[in-house]
Amino acid sequence: MAATRRALLAAATLLAAPPVARAQDVMRIVATFPPGAALDGIARLLAEAAPNHGLGNAIVDNRPGANGNIAAAQVARAQPDGRTMLFSIDNTFTVNPFLYRSLGFDPAALEPLAVAGTYPVVLLVHPSSGITDLAGFIAAARRQPLLYASAGNGSPGHLAMAHLGDAVGLPRGALEHVSFRGNAEAIRELVAGRVQAGFIAISGGAALVRDGQLRAIAISGPTPIASMPGVQPVAAQGHPGFDVRFAYLLMAPRGVPPAVKRNAAALVAAVFAQPTTLQRLANWSVTPEHGGAAEAATWIATASRRWQQVVQASGMRVE
Repeated sequence: MAATRRALLAAATLLAAPPVARAQDVMRIVATFPPGAALDGIARLLAEAAPNHGLGNAIVDNRPGANGNIAAAQVARAQPDGRTMLFSIDNTFTVNPFLYRSLGFDPAALEPLAVAGTYPVVLLVHPSSGITDLAGFIAAARRQPLLYASAGNGSPGHLAMAHLGDAVGLPRGALEHVSFRGNAEAIRELVAGRVQAGFIAISGGAALVRDGQLRAIAISGPTPIASMPGVQPVAAQGHPGFDVRFAYLLMAPRGVPPAVKRNAAALVAAVFAQPTTLQRLANWSVTPEHGGAAEAATWIATASRRWQQVVQASGMRVE
């Protein structure tokens, strides 16, 4: 009898307890970069604010690798119910289709929800190179091939340098690409002087420039940036129209409800309106450009046209 009473009391306690959120009720934002990167930081800001914008509780699930293909493939297989989203740089959709023989997913299985920030890359050189500006860099590459580092084949730094070589009319072979496993390794080799240059994500190079270990000579975007005072854009150094920026994109499995699209765009707009967010973005050298599904789709279409030409002309390939 006592045992029966205890069982009934336990059951009553369970019924009275507040419901625990089920795993399937929590939205996952699958991030293409590991923790610690600016992409991961923005994803976490969005996850924190998601409950206030009709998207429920959210977590960030970091799935780096293969230039974003691993994370994108996972999200492409998910149900279009708004419980799984992808946070990626645009390369996954604007470069990878031309770079990889097999992506492992169909880009058409994903649709854009929002642009959540953009960023340029900075052209860094080792001080021992004697190069102090873009004109000197171009002249040095004409005299003899320069080795440049990037975070990998098809990475922003690889793309920006290939595009720069074409834009300024450097002959093939004047810039020799050395691929590394991520920005940290590329920067380490550049600081050591084993390569002469590299277009690097600015957040990874600002402190080294301030310390004099590296020299910044050009910004790939159209305007100067606060973290690199005195460094002019490529466009302002005799090459008007040069504008290389990369966007952070929020994506979802194709077919998500219209309300999810609206809520996602509203989430990004609200987060990017916060002064604390703007300060963090400045620290990460991210420009607070943002927009909804239409703006994201336009960004993808425009960047795809450019990078298809660059990838094919340069012979970039990842098997």
